[in-house]
Amino acid sequence: MEGGVFLDNFLLILELIGTVSFAVSGGMVAIHKKTDIFGVLLLAAVTAVGGGITRDVILGKTPPTAFINKNYVLIALATAFVLFFIAKTNQKKYQQYEMQIFIINNIFDAIGLGIFTVVGVQVGQQAEQGENLFFCLFLGVVTAIGGGMIRDLMLKEVPFVLEKQVYAVACLLGGASYWYLTKFSALEIDVISVISIIVVFTIRMLATKYEWNLPKAIE
Repeated sequence: MEGGVFLDNFLLILELIGTVSFAVSGGMVAIHKKTDIFGVLLLAAVTAVGGGITRDVILGKTPPTAFINKNYVLIALATAFVLFFIAKTNQKKYQQYEMQIFIINNIFDAIGLGIFTVVGVQVGQQAEQGENLFFCLFLGVVTAIGGGMIRDLMLKEVPFVLEKQVYAVACLLGGASYWYLTKFSALEIDVISVISIIVVFTIRMLATKYEWNLPKAIE
């Protein structure tokens, strides 16, 4: 029982950190696209909870957690509002340091990506098909990239995951690390989670630095 309570609490903490990270990432993209305050709030929230909503629908969990526990959306909106206020009151500096802001955005996106990959795999393992590696990895990837894909489609752009820097591959490797470590190692669940998040984060950072991309049929 204690292990179950610990896992639930740890899962909650990861989701809250991931929500803030993805809200920052989504909000920065919205500001870069020069949307109004509603657009910034909406796209930040969609990026933060869209993947989890998609995952819950796949699991048949309705209404999704994001609609039952309003804290996720409220945290995303509060994060986006603070970000909008900072950008609005410091427009010249925000534009002046656009490259540095891109780097910060990429870091937050990578953090959220790692966390929600782990969260998705954890949720999959707690479901009826928990022993199914494909099922757990699928939920991990959907949870991690779902919100960003919805955001990009709302902005009428090709989703980032379909054209840039081994995005989903990082989720797959991090998710696989988590699944295998929970099955075949004696490490504590929090240690395994941190290791898996680091795997995703490191791959994303290296892919950005060295411009790693998957091959395309036509360049």
